[in-house]
Amino acid sequence: MVALASFACTSTAHTPPQSAPRVVPASSNALPEGALGKVRSHLLDFPIEFTLPAKASWQLTEGPSWLVLEHRPSSSQLALRTWRADRLLRRAECEAQARLGRKAIPIVHEEAVVDRHALLAPADFDNELVVGVEPSALGLEGYALVIGASVGRCYAAVFTTRVSGERAELEVAARLGLVVDRILSHVRVLAVDERAPRRHLVVTPKAATE
Repeated sequence: MVALASFACTSTAHTPPQSAPRVVPASSNALPEGALGKVRSHLLDFPIEFTLPAKASWQLTEGPSWLVLEHRPSSSQLALRTWRADRLLRRAECEAQARLGRKAIPIVHEEAVVDRHALLAPADFDNELVVGVEPSALGLEGYALVIGASVGRCYAAVFTTRVSGERAELEVAARLGLVVDRILSHVRVLAVDERAPRRHLVVTPKAATE
């Protein structure tokens, strides 16, 4: 897949030359690139926050383990999780635990990988991003998988999408580039003082003394 081999050039980590801008095919089912809206988790072990293009077009569901966002018109889904782990757990062990809790995480086949590199977000985690594309009975299926490990903590983010049609290669590359650049590269774990709701102290004035 020649078109997908150039996926890395669409990310901010690999800036394309000015003479060759990214080509995004027009499609009524394309992943939206509208104004950014803030998403914050409330039930994950370590709450996270990130911005989502055209937030209103996504359906959000948060369970005790995973925060799941679905964009049905494009057959796309983004699932994120943070959880407590052994103090010295490695990234591979975090991935194994994530897969135990979510069977839908794509299996990574090396021949399908179009990009693999370290990711800075969220901070203070040892993160690896893996992007892959595989053919399916319905067209092409693309995924972007981030697994991170920190002291006593694990992080996982899984984006999957399905595209069909003659321009499927360009469309899936555009979707993966959008999600990596505008979402996954900006996820942050909230600091402790950001997690609890702020309480305003009400001071009752003393009665005047005669």
